[in-house]
Amino acid sequence: MSVASSSPGQTSNAPLRIGQIISDAFAVSLRNYGWALLLNLGVFAALFGFFDSFSWAAFTEDSLFLPVDTTLNIWLFYLLFFVAGLVALALYCAMIRLVHDRHVDAARPVHTTCLAGAKRFLPTFGLVLIYFLAYFLIHLAVTLFVFRPPAFALILVFLATGCFAVYLVFPYLLSFVICINEGVGPIRALGRSRSLSEGYRWPLFGMMLLTFVIWFAYLVVSDLLGRAFGTNGSIVAIILMLLAFPLMYAWMAGIYSIAAYRLRVLKEGIDLNGTVANIFD
Repeated sequence: MSVASSSPGQTSNAPLRIGQIISDAFAVSLRNYGWALLLNLGVFAALFGFFDSFSWAAFTEDSLFLPVDTTLNIWLFYLLFFVAGLVALALYCAMIRLVHDRHVDAARPVHTTCLAGAKRFLPTFGLVLIYFLAYFLIHLAVTLFVFRPPAFALILVFLATGCFAVYLVFPYLLSFVICINEGVGPIRALGRSRSLSEGYRWPLFGMMLLTFVIWFAYLVVSDLLGRAFGTNGSIVAIILMLLAFPLMYAWMAGIYSIAAYRLRVLKEGIDLNGTVANIFD
């Protein structure tokens, strides 16, 4: 039994309801705030713990590292930084999958959803590399073909970045959450995002602008509260960031996850357990 009767490839004219998506994402993020906080603390532990431990050991001549071999320490630094980054990425993938699955089925076990999301860190990392490669190619093209004048080059860089945003980011805006939540590879996630977003590019563009506005408001409020506490403002700002950032990140991830979920409902039909009904047959 499905909640939508759309056939494969059929495009529904139903509205995406961005306001409903944003409110649903906030509700599910608030209900799972404790888990989001734990996962974000894990990210902070992986990154800041790595930096603190390496700095303490490598630059105070601890026996854990070899202070006489600077080159070895540099390579070891980059290796451990890469590992810490992958751990942080896996935890963020777990949180994205958690918000999505708990929206689809609130009774789904937390450890199951988090484990399923964390396992998607390698495909997600591949997707990150694809985005960086695309941006690098645009930057390389501008660098190779435009040398003078500098002002003209700057204008072309600006235009190239705008084209990159319009033609690449918007059609593939949902590729990350699709890669994590649907369990598909990076290339297929890009194709799925382009297919699902067809006919809804402007609503998705508006949704992205709203997320930027929400983030900006969050930063402004944090800064104002930090200034309000005077000399202890920096400490208050850090505490607010640690407490509010998990909710904000889960909220933003939930917006895009629920948007992709609703597009699957509108265009393809989806069963009650959240499994795409048609594309994997």
